[in-house]
Amino acid sequence: MSSMLTPRLEKIMIAVVEYHIACGRPAGSKCLCSSGDFGVSASTIRAELARLEALGYLDHPHTSAGRVPTDKGYRYYVDHFFQEGRRRRQPAEPDDLGAEIEEALQRSASVLAESTGLLALVSAPSQDYVAIKHVEVLRLHENMVMVVAITASGGIAKKLFMFDAPVDPGLVDWAGGYLNECLRNVDLGSRRLRLHLEGARLSASESAFLLAIAPAFTTLPDNGLGSLYLDGVSGFFARLEQGHAEQIGHLMGLLDRQEEILRLLRSALMERRVYLLIGREMPAAAFRDLSLVAANYGLGHRNLGTVGVLGPTRMDYGNVINNVEGTARSLSRYVEEIYN
Repeated sequence: MSSMLTPRLEKIMIAVVEYHIACGRPAGSKCLCSSGDFGVSASTIRAELARLEALGYLDHPHTSAGRVPTDKGYRYYVDHFFQEGRRRRQPAEPDDLGAEIEEALQRSASVLAESTGLLALVSAPSQDYVAIKHVEVLRLHENMVMVVAITASGGIAKKLFMFDAPVDPGLVDWAGGYLNECLRNVDLGSRRLRLHLEGARLSASESAFLLAIAPAFTTLPDNGLGSLYLDGVSGFFARLEQGHAEQIGHLMGLLDRQEEILRLLRSALMERRVYLLIGREMPAAAFRDLSLVAANYGLGHRNLGTVGVLGPTRMDYGNVINNVEGTARSLSRYVEEIYN
């Protein structure tokens, strides 16, 4: 039966399986069209989903719902993508990394909200804790140089520099090699970064060139991720005690000012274990009848962001802690796979 699947059918089926594994919901054609690089319209994907269903790889639980994998679909997925020891997918290009991280953060918030019935919070990697993973120095014109810095959190900084005189191509090539050798895994804004850019053993021309392009590394990159991902707002408010109209009003205001929630999550960023605040331990008055359970995700010993759940003090702490820790571990594995 595997010979009956065209490459496009196979790609769509794998996308359905992975979507369903990630969030537990049926995958529809519009969702697949927006999240996958299929190069076809939603109507074409819809027709291919019907073909996969006819072949027995997919099923749909309701007339208007998307598709879910059948046992046969899971079997094909496992046999073809794990027993062979590799995944048949193209590696992500640098420009796609930010979008992949954004999708993973939002998906994590959705899964966590669904598993706990509470307000799930996921903070994007803080730029204060990112390290440089790769540098490109490109001579676009004799007087024009572009520097691209990719960080461990998916941030991509691109900065263009104009020079009064033609730039030596050999100097540009040297700078690319030198910066990749010296700056890999160095934190943005750190003292080590400045020392490498001001290396004492460099020639006058090398030092002058690095000084000219230094703003590419001292200006924080815009990773396009946004700051906070949340899900489960309706379930969260449904769990609050009835009659707390004033408290709900305060909380609604805080959701509009997400910097308050981010500040709460960032207080957990240096923790190595689960971070727990209960009731009056919460810093803001509007949170005093709530509890926060949070855990960090990242690369190795570097915390990049925080996963958390906000809910009433009478929450099921065992279930919430297990789900928060599990989500944080999954995100850590994901970013390690992408960036290492």
